[in-house]
Amino acid sequence: MIVRDEGTTFLVITQPDHARVSADLVAALQTEPALRTASRDTILLATREHDNGWAEVDAEPTVEPTGRPRDFMTGPAAVRQELWTRGVTRVAKMDPHAGALVAQHALTVYAHRQGDPDWKPFFASIFTLRDDLLQQLGLATGPARDAFALEYRCVFLGDALSLQWCNEWPGPEEPLGYQATMEGDALVVSPDPFAGATVPFRVLGRRIPARRYRDDPDLREALAAAAPIVVAGEARGV
Repeated sequence: MIVRDEGTTFLVITQPDHARVSADLVAALQTEPALRTASRDTILLATREHDNGWAEVDAEPTVEPTGRPRDFMTGPAAVRQELWTRGVTRVAKMDPHAGALVAQHALTVYAHRQGDPDWKPFFASIFTLRDDLLQQLGLATGPARDAFALEYRCVFLGDALSLQWCNEWPGPEEPLGYQATMEGDALVVSPDPFAGATVPFRVLGRRIPARRYRDDPDLREALAAAAPIVVAGEARGV
């Protein structure tokens, strides 16, 4: 889950809810050629579902040794590896092409772990999942593989932009040749990928006190007591 420190409160957003914002942003992109092809719906499905493996993890949140709620960037390697395998498999059952895109995302976001012995089985498994799907779909080589890379750009970009807004990272962040900064509640992206439009979006979250939580049950009790809220935002280009 995402844990945005707001001073006296933490805004907690689940990974699947962040992924829905990712899909809203990708749907509004006007500068990525893959979105003008027959693969558009597959790209949006992969973007919307890319973090569905986190659902079970976010349903049972845990705390760091410091007492801070554990976010998506920390936690045991085994938990993160298992959730991606589950997520890729789940999406592939909906749409094998989308499953291959999510597998590519798993390989990309954890690429920095490839030299880590504890991650070798993970990479072997996800590479096999992705390559088997690409082979089945006829996308493993040639122009089809080049097109797949352009499709994946959209998934990566949507994830990066949504993460920046949900975490309120000021930036500048520079995903795939764009530059994004936060201006108040707005995510401002250059060069403009939205053809002059302002893109509104909403995400579900919960606010809990920004304090040290004793243990996992203490955190879960606070989250259960917090009413869901809708947080609005927007993205625009310059």
